[in-house]
Amino acid sequence: MTVESARGLAKDMLSDERFHHTECVAASAVKLARSHAEDIQKAGVAGYLHDIAKEFDKSDLLQMIERSDIIDVDEIRHCAPVWHAYGGGIYAKETLGVDDDISGAVMCHTTGRAGMTKLEKIIFLADYISEDRDFGDMDDIRILAYEKLDLAVLMVIERQITHLVKHERYIDINMIRAYNDFLLTVAPTGEK
Repeated sequence: MTVESARGLAKDMLSDERFHHTECVAASAVKLARSHAEDIQKAGVAGYLHDIAKEFDKSDLLQMIERSDIIDVDEIRHCAPVWHAYGGGIYAKETLGVDDDISGAVMCHTTGRAGMTKLEKIIFLADYISEDRDFGDMDDIRILAYEKLDLAVLMVIERQITHLVKHERYIDINMIRAYNDFLLTVAPTGEK
């Protein structure tokens, strides 16, 4: 799949507002890929496909996840906001025929996971730092994303977990696993 075909597909399948966000994520993904010597084509495709299932019916997403073996659905049953990522990764692979790198990046763009590939880290960060996002003080993360990829991922995961805890929201098991994995990667002694 080319970047242009992924863009066209996203434009056809997403609302105007969601497509605008998707364009911003794809642009950030390509910039991050350049900065970190990653495949720019794959970053662009994954950026355009990252929210491809965002507007799918929730029950359809849950059925897609249940049919797959990517995660035990009971682990995410109470975390509907992440279903589009898992479902999107499945859809990208099974229906669109993209490779495992791209489908994996789509699948973990909201939560991360332990053992993330460089492309997965790039899409995860691109979704968070895209120019249409404003989660408060973003300048430090935006700068760090181009300098220290792993540390930036860890900081974003920390911010997301803090937000979820503050609002008493369910935390996806893969986000917890990603946090623990990056904590050891970035600070092997357990200290940052």
